[in-house]
Amino acid sequence: MRVVAELLAAAWGQHVPVRDAEVLWGRANVVRVRLADGRPAVVKRRPGPERGDAPDRDRSSADFQTELAALEYLNAMPEPVAPRLLGADLPAGLIVMEDLGAGATLADSLMAGDRAQVEADLAAYARSLAAMHAWTSRHPGELAALRDRYAARTGGGTRLMAALARGTRPFLALAAELGLPAGGVEDEIAGLGGLLAATGFAALVHGDGCPDNVRFLGGACRFLDFETAAWGAAAIDAVFLLAPFPSCWCFARLPDDVAGPATETYRSALAAAGIGLGPDWQAALAAALVCWIVARGRVLGRLLSEDPEWGTTTMRPRLLAWLRSFLDAAGGTSELSRLAGLSAALLAELSRRWPEAEVPDYPALAGPGAALAVVPDEWRPGQ
Repeated sequence: MRVVAELLAAAWGQHVPVRDAEVLWGRANVVRVRLADGRPAVVKRRPGPERGDAPDRDRSSADFQTELAALEYLNAMPEPVAPRLLGADLPAGLIVMEDLGAGATLADSLMAGDRAQVEADLAAYARSLAAMHAWTSRHPGELAALRDRYAARTGGGTRLMAALARGTRPFLALAAELGLPAGGVEDEIAGLGGLLAATGFAALVHGDGCPDNVRFLGGACRFLDFETAAWGAAAIDAVFLLAPFPSCWCFARLPDDVAGPATETYRSALAAAGIGLGPDWQAALAAALVCWIVARGRVLGRLLSEDPEWGTTTMRPRLLAWLRSFLDAAGGTSELSRLAGLSAALLAELSRRWPEAEVPDYPALAGPGAALAVVPDEWRPGQ
């Protein structure tokens, strides 16, 4: 608390003691502090040795440094898309940032709102994502300097691409177990990084743009939790509206008449910022979508014998939905024909094996008689 008070004194020009603190979202390393004069801030602490084994501790440290670099980098944006960084103490392992309050999230809209609110919030999400991608694409040098200062992971490629490398063999093993032809697929997977670089554009990628990793303030969207942020292909974030949300517990069907306008809002916001997305963008989207599938290779192989629960549903409906999203995107491009062929065969075979696997609807978007996404016991709206 002493360090936090000193950091806030440097940020706000006045030393006021910390009055109290409360844990947020059940995460012991994230707390809201209030000064004696009532002003709040959020403190994120680097997890300590109690986190677990050495690899977990190393990852926690890298996540902390990555988030610090990303928040300081984004502080320079004229219109904020993240909490403003107020201060940090690297040796103490503390980040102090603007408190965005207990406002609404996109998860709140999807799980407990209505269609009009979802559409408005998705548009705000898309505009902020485009603003972040557009601004950062023009300022790569600043991020590189911060990466060097904090020894952060932000310049070493997205975590998704590392997971892609780990997931390739299990993904191909799943195809082999099902007797599906996979000739040439490994070569296409190996070329996904190059395809993304050639068909899209590079920017700061959040990498975990889940519906509960945002806050809405005055109609604008702010992103939280930049622990997985990295410099990479913007399409990796953009396909969260198509998959949908491949890294998140809050998964259900996002209808075309809802996702389509949001993706068009993203494209239009980029165009207004001077970034035009040409016909190659479709190939970038397809490549990003299949990256998210193959990266789950180690999990997918287990789905033949089990269907673990995760958040709003189980894993099998997720895989079926992601395969359909990829095939829809791949149908608009001549790229990735082998992966598209394998994915179509995989979708057909798994749909036959899993006739009970039904992609649920978000409660806010569901029609009469629809299967609804399960609301997890631990989720609380407006936290």
